[in-house]
Amino acid sequence: MYPSLTALVAASIEEDRHRGETRRHAHHRACADARAGRSRTLAGLRAAILHILRRHYSLTDYPCRLPDGRIGRVAVVLDGGEWVLVCRIA
Repeated sequence: MYPSLTALVAASIEEDRHRGETRRHAHHRACADARAGRSRTLAGLRAAILHILRRHYSLTDYPCRLPDGRIGRVAVVLDGGEWVLVCRIA
């Protein structure tokens, strides 16, 4: 007796679902190990540097157009002792 069409489709779907499963699991484990291996002090240092860089300007609620065509926000920046308005990525 031949298997039914639904049984063939179900088997095909199940095969597709498990295709590459070991590779996906290995990739997920490698990514998790890489995250766990990073030093917390390096992450803290990176966060501190970004905080210092970002505090030198203040974003406003006004939208502006960036040179690449994306929409940004107007920021107030201290430039040479003078406050100027520039368009920054929001």
